[in-house]
Amino acid sequence: MFSRTRLLSGWVLCLLLPVGCSQLQEAPNAHKKVAAVSRAAHQIEQTLARTERLQRKRHVLGDTLSLPYRELQKYLPATVAGFVRDGNPQGESVNMGGVSYSTCEQHYRKGNQRLKVQLVDYNGATALYAGVTAMMSANFSQENDEQLMRGCNLGLPNVQGYETLQKKERLASVALGVGDRFFVSVELNQQQDTDAVRNVARAMDLQALAKL
Repeated sequence: MFSRTRLLSGWVLCLLLPVGCSQLQEAPNAHKKVAAVSRAAHQIEQTLARTERLQRKRHVLGDTLSLPYRELQKYLPATVAGFVRDGNPQGESVNMGGVSYSTCEQHYRKGNQRLKVQLVDYNGATALYAGVTAMMSANFSQENDEQLMRGCNLGLPNVQGYETLQKKERLASVALGVGDRFFVSVELNQQQDTDAVRNVARAMDLQALAKL
């Protein structure tokens, strides 16, 4: 069982760091920022509590193992419009000290564009899943000259995440938590926005994963 309080405290600290000590002394903007952090912390707390409840339920049912990586590979896109597969899918299943997870990935190419899709099944490692996905429920956004990062809503139940654009590198990605169990990542170079990676993620059968 993971420590929800410790994990939440860590994320709240991360949220507060950009505010800074000097900004905390500037009212009323400081109050607004602290209030926003408080709301985000509450959302993270709800997400962690839901994940913990689901973990207990799965333990009762004996559902504590991740899919074998070859089974997980079946949920990778067989085709992506305009792209061809670049090599065979890779993956592994890890079991260590009562913690288990499986991961797999597939690369695709179209000219100089390189696309990578990765899946991770954290069914046997709920604490790891909670740590990776906690911020996805915080409605966090950030933009500067280097990077754009914001929430990603595909309009699908039990799917939430964020999208990132590394502006100078022109590297776009989406990271999604699916069904309080799976982590999905889509990454594509030579992009001016996140539309293409969102479309790839939306075309995947995420609802099938969410039902497992």
